[in-house]
Amino acid sequence: MPADLRPAHARAGARDPGLLDEVWARYAEAVGPLRASGRLGTLLFQYPPSLLPGPEAERSLRAARERARDWPFAVEFRHPSWWADGRASATAALLADLDATAVAVDTAQGLPTSMPAVTPVTAPDLAVVRFHGRSEHWGTGSREARFRHEYAEDELAAWLPRVHALASRARETHVLFNNCCADAAVRAAGLMQRLLGLRLPHPAERPALSFPDQPALL
Repeated sequence: MPADLRPAHARAGARDPGLLDEVWARYAEAVGPLRASGRLGTLLFQYPPSLLPGPEAERSLRAARERARDWPFAVEFRHPSWWADGRASATAALLADLDATAVAVDTAQGLPTSMPAVTPVTAPDLAVVRFHGRSEHWGTGSREARFRHEYAEDELAAWLPRVHALASRARETHVLFNNCCADAAVRAAGLMQRLLGLRLPHPAERPALSFPDQPALL
């Protein structure tokens, strides 16, 4: 919360529409240059495990989508009930109705907060997968403990059919690594790149990033 808005937040809380309007306006202005230059993949709304399926949650999702009505929009749930058997099709239909990308996740399995490895495509332009690692402390413990994991080749190889299936149905597919202790995410991304047979351009080969009335940036 910006320092100058904290007193208003303390008085009225996060449900003050005027406060939310101001926070959103500032955020939109901050990331606006990325959008204007075509470098913005999506806004990713990550919801906590406390958000359970139901009418109140749906109202919250629709309110967020209304604020971001002209933006690319992705949703990551952190409670497994959203993608449980018997509920997954309704969740996918809700996100499709919102023109929202369903974020697929890889986490440790067998825990109360484990997310199933489902990969629905709910928006034609974008599919997103986030690899959070497979720490046994997922959902508990310190932040470092939750995300400490070194991906083995077989763990990533098991995802290749899912990633290819996503890529066949969406215009773009983004694969992100959030096992962010030391350089584990960077090395896992390099391994996945190799498994997928991709070659990223050298920095000198990438197009310059430029904004109106501003010098070009590499």
